[in-house]
Amino acid sequence: MFYNVENLFDTVDDPLTNDDDFTPGGFKRWTDKRYWTKLNNISKVIVAADQQNAPDFVGLAEVENDTVLYDLTRRALLKRVGYDYLITSSNDARGIDVALLYKKRSFRLVGQENLNVDLKPHSNGTTRQVLHAWGRVVSGDTLHLYVAHWPSRINGTKATEVLRMCAAKTIRESVDSVLTHCTKPYIIIMGDFNETPNDEATRRTLCAHALDSDKDYELLSDSVLVSLMDHAAGSYCYQGKWEQLDQFVVTASFLNRTGVMELKDVQVMDAGFLLEENKVYGGKQPHRTYNGARYLNGFSDHLPIVLTFDNGTL
Repeated sequence: MFYNVENLFDTVDDPLTNDDDFTPGGFKRWTDKRYWTKLNNISKVIVAADQQNAPDFVGLAEVENDTVLYDLTRRALLKRVGYDYLITSSNDARGIDVALLYKKRSFRLVGQENLNVDLKPHSNGTTRQVLHAWGRVVSGDTLHLYVAHWPSRINGTKATEVLRMCAAKTIRESVDSVLTHCTKPYIIIMGDFNETPNDEATRRTLCAHALDSDKDYELLSDSVLVSLMDHAAGSYCYQGKWEQLDQFVVTASFLNRTGVMELKDVQVMDAGFLLEENKVYGGKQPHRTYNGARYLNGFSDHLPIVLTFDNGTL
């Protein structure tokens, strides 16, 4: 599962980051009660993705720090699942990072690295690091997981496209390094890419091929990257228009039916409780925690995406 949880901040002011809005005296009036409600709301979403067991892996975006993850996995409703977690340590201006929750019985962590995304010479700013973790799954195979939150489109989609290309290039270079010493690569890239599967950074820089139901994936090399979200209905709604900004990209080894891990399904989780009426543009939109300064007691401005494998393969 991947989920941009939208501003999962604690209530303590960090003088080194721009998190003032998310304090009790800030613009959002972010109190302890609202903080714990948000943690429990996110817990409910994660459990609802697989009500029998909860997902083995959960990638998260817009998480402030280790404290938030500790509260989420050890003190909120999610504590019964028994997740361990990893988080990056970016120099993002707002102090948000990406994280990975994982079940230790499903994944024996071997290593982790935080990949810095160099935006120069296109920008003097900073962006979120990419989390790269790898370890052994139940089958004995090594699984590589990347969790990313690419640069925003806030200054215009075309104007900021080159910054997302920098993020895609960072992941592509790391993937190429993995492929040099991996005979049967199992790689999952997940994140809020801030662009659709057909945009330049995903298609050309990351080199993620479109998922085609008519294609014979047994003829593809195991190392080819395939985007799984090309035909999804959308995970983010802006001015009434749904876009698929949250993505899964995997190696073809999951699709060619010659390995022990086989893809079963991929979907946007659009459960009714995650949606509300869009009173301006019509239709539905994600039920957020805030609309400006108005507290809505919701979840996030994104919907989660969920990737399912055949039972027993992981």
